[in-house]
Amino acid sequence: MSGFRMSACKETSSVWRILVVILASLSVYLYLYSNAFGGTPAIRGNLSDLQVSDSKSVWRDPSVSGSYFLKQMDRFPEVPALYETTPVTIRASAATPPKTTPLFLDNVDYTILEMFKFRILANSTLPLLTLFTSWNTNPEKNLVHKLTLLNWLSLHPYVIPVVFTNQSSIINECNQVGVTVLPLSGVAADGIPVLKYMYRDVINLFNTSFYAFSNSDILFTQLLVHTLAQIINSITEDINKPVLIVGRRTNVNNVALEEGLYWENITRISKSRGQLFTGWAEDYFITTPSYPWNEVPEVVIGRRAYDNWLVYNARKMKYNVIDATNTILAVHQTTQAGNFEGHGHSHEDYNDNLLVKIYKRIKYETGIVECIERFTEYESKQFQLKTRKVPVACNV
Repeated sequence: MSGFRMSACKETSSVWRILVVILASLSVYLYLYSNAFGGTPAIRGNLSDLQVSDSKSVWRDPSVSGSYFLKQMDRFPEVPALYETTPVTIRASAATPPKTTPLFLDNVDYTILEMFKFRILANSTLPLLTLFTSWNTNPEKNLVHKLTLLNWLSLHPYVIPVVFTNQSSIINECNQVGVTVLPLSGVAADGIPVLKYMYRDVINLFNTSFYAFSNSDILFTQLLVHTLAQIINSITEDINKPVLIVGRRTNVNNVALEEGLYWENITRISKSRGQLFTGWAEDYFITTPSYPWNEVPEVVIGRRAYDNWLVYNARKMKYNVIDATNTILAVHQTTQAGNFEGHGHSHEDYNDNLLVKIYKRIKYETGIVECIERFTEYESKQFQLKTRKVPVACNV
């Protein structure tokens, strides 16, 4: 009997040793990843803004993913009826790649997104992107803006969506779906938001790997976060250099509710009736936290010239400028206002007048997408960041 007890004790001791080794190894693993990927909160500082505080629980709750996105859609009266007619296979998890991979290229490896999702929810790495926009109340664009909000929410937990506004109706609309609202702290030209101050505010409040302004009528798919995750791994040699990522959009007329809700459908309509727009128009600007927005003039959104100046200036300053057209699908929801809407607004020339006053002569033509030397693409279904030779006319 005593021999049996001694044997049992030895076995128990061995089990405990194994458990101790496993726990020690796990601790080292978590420590290394925490340090390697910057395990810092997504919300900076002590914020008194209740809505921003509430958003912290949303973006950090591991149980929140596609189910959260679908709950937000339930708040819109048009959507429940859609559930009755839409096949279940279309409603894939909003935070993971759908089973039918919507892409320019089939069967791209999305393993990296699952890795980032795990680390983000485990608080061992930062969310990839703070994505923000602003718009004015416009009944003709109610559906456009609803789709944009739901689309950006579908990119959880990789993306934190933010809307800048001082209009109560837009604040209520964002509150309905749980999107963070921030007040406009800097405006010009009779109330148009100044771009640099929006960047300043989100960088101060949120801790993410990238920050991006996008026009409020742009829909994305998981290609956005897949590209950013890959770029993080591709620019290690330029880690201290400011990064600016832009790309051409795809115009699609009259995007219907069911077309804009799901990544698969967004990709399908972009292929069936979408048209790639001119490289003169850049609708999103993804930058790293080190981007010197404090040095950017007080250009306003929604008016011409600022987009090409940003690219021109970044190229002139030798920043790391990347054209992501081939790997980021950005669908512009074209309405009756057309694809040159910014040219018909008041203060159409505000940005150009401001920039010419400061810099005298600007080579806007060198700030188009086609002049960007570095670009992304999928080659043999693998992500690539490449360099191309641009025309002499692109010299800044």
